[in-house]
Amino acid sequence: MKHDGISRRDFLNGVSLGIAGTIAPIDFLKSQGIGIGYYPPTLTGIRGNHPGSFNDAHKLAFTGSGFIDEVKDTGESYDLVVVGGGISGLSAAHFFKERTTSIPSMLILDNHDDFGGHAKRNEFVVNDRTMLTYGGSQSVESPSYYEEVSKQLLSDLGIDFNKFYKAYDFDYFKNRQLETGFYFNEATYGASRIVKNVPSFRYDLAYQESIKPDNIQRVASQMPISDQSKKEFVRLFLDQTDFFPDLSLEEKYYLLDNISYEDYLRQYHKVNEEVIGLFHSLLWGLWGVGNDSIPAISSWGDGLPGFAGLGFTDNTEPSNEINFEENPMYGIETVDESIRDYMSKNELSNEPYIFHFPDGNATIARLLVRNLIPNSIPGDNMEDIVTAKADYSMLDKPGQDSNIRLNSTVVSVTNTKNGVEIVYAKQGVLYKVQAKQCILACYNGIIPELCPQLPEKQKEALKYNVKVPLVWVQVAMKNWHMLAKKKVHMLQCPNCFYNSFYVDFPVSLGDYQFPQTFEDPVVFMMQHVPTRPNQGYTNREQYRLGRYDILKMTYQDYEDKLFDQLRGMFGSDFDEDDVAAITVNRWAHGYSYEYNNLFDAEYFGGEMPESQNDERYPHVIGRQPFGNIAIANSDALGTAYVDAAISQADRAVNELLKKGQ
Repeated sequence: MKHDGISRRDFLNGVSLGIAGTIAPIDFLKSQGIGIGYYPPTLTGIRGNHPGSFNDAHKLAFTGSGFIDEVKDTGESYDLVVVGGGISGLSAAHFFKERTTSIPSMLILDNHDDFGGHAKRNEFVVNDRTMLTYGGSQSVESPSYYEEVSKQLLSDLGIDFNKFYKAYDFDYFKNRQLETGFYFNEATYGASRIVKNVPSFRYDLAYQESIKPDNIQRVASQMPISDQSKKEFVRLFLDQTDFFPDLSLEEKYYLLDNISYEDYLRQYHKVNEEVIGLFHSLLWGLWGVGNDSIPAISSWGDGLPGFAGLGFTDNTEPSNEINFEENPMYGIETVDESIRDYMSKNELSNEPYIFHFPDGNATIARLLVRNLIPNSIPGDNMEDIVTAKADYSMLDKPGQDSNIRLNSTVVSVTNTKNGVEIVYAKQGVLYKVQAKQCILACYNGIIPELCPQLPEKQKEALKYNVKVPLVWVQVAMKNWHMLAKKKVHMLQCPNCFYNSFYVDFPVSLGDYQFPQTFEDPVVFMMQHVPTRPNQGYTNREQYRLGRYDILKMTYQDYEDKLFDQLRGMFGSDFDEDDVAAITVNRWAHGYSYEYNNLFDAEYFGGEMPESQNDERYPHVIGRQPFGNIAIANSDALGTAYVDAAISQADRAVNELLKKGQ
């Protein structure tokens, strides 16, 4: 269905991408003489990997480098060129500048029309009020568990994580009587129904309350599922059966790491497909695949039910009190010591999931940019940068020691006798610059195309990483009326195109205040993850197919599915006229690939190495320096977190500086 409310979103991204599919939105607007300032955060429509950001890279990947012929020499020469302006690339520039005796000349090239990579800032102006949210990288998870170099960088940027305990309003939704729940759609369940306080996963601050037995019984009785499914749902949470009484905890852990969660439910709990479907998409946003492709032990770590009798934790009843010296979400302090070494830092964290700037991790990127180019963003602390407006005209100016050049897709990086030659495409023209050294902070999969001279083993290792596709749709509403009437702020949506719905984190920081009344504008998010469940595909194969799925969809496709689902969820309480703007953050190359024992153990002959830095891992083989070129990105650690992006920037810079000694 076509909607006439074109003022809700930018004309270009919303309707006419066919006209401008080969150039970035900002450049198209400029070429058409449309009088707007260059400020990408306020663009709506399709963002993330926006149209125009990937054309030259796809041309390189699909057809080879034969089109790189007439190249204009800019005459520029730098000490360092960084390919990729995300957190890893910006951190690499910061470290390089910090660790050299003289002030180096640096150029950062990025194919998008904004810096930050996945740490993308979305801004909406609704009823004269600026609303901030994130278009990609969401929060800093478990910062006390970060590597020391990452902790130090974030501290040097002025970030004090203790301030979030006041900035994050823990009672915000409770005070407004807004709850979490599940939405059941009519197409699957025969009725459109919201059931509140259904347990989801441990990242929800309401998790410990929702898993209490009396609540489990209550929510099951309200679900539009069969009576047998209701009984099985309750049993999953409350059953204390030890299915493996003769195995040690370590042996149980290993067994569950080699069976999917859904197969575990079928084989041991004997639950039916209707119950399995309730949980299938709960971890889409974390893993990029459904529970048919996630190890059972990982689903346990994320809080899904069915493991109460296996002895991994002390089964004492969770406390209602929030105690930040213990974990209010996970209860991880009760995990048996014998399996702690098998668990990730995030699973063991005793910190709540609250370290969220109003624009997500875009603030980290903005702090790095302000550090590199002080006159680009005013202010000097973590509070004032939240509402500070970046001056994009200052990012790339002659005479600066650091420059960021946007809308510039690197298509070739070659070692030369005196350094490195970098060729990039910008608005249909090829340019080249020279550098003494270069850091590739783009994603691993494109590097073999940029550097065909790499050893074949290294190129194959780099290609092993297939990034996770996902779509985060941010919807700016003029008010909270429909949420106030339904009394919800977060919903999981099994068997729906958008698997989740939630209002952004209630964080007020600096001059930015989270909405306080139901008359204020609000931003909520809906998430779509393209998967191919139960079809025999590996996770990497699903990611490739999913990437194609989300790229072929138009903005109108996303909006139509969005509105259809909102009508089902909220009925007549949803009013299209209350929608002020929509931003579709489409990430065809999203999260870094993380290894999965169900599919990757075979690569290692049956068992994956324990250390992420084991030299047998593809990401370790792939990240080796090559002449005057080093590699920095979260892919290089095989994990999709800010800590990885920073620590790998640190490693890459040290490799280059060591070579230059």
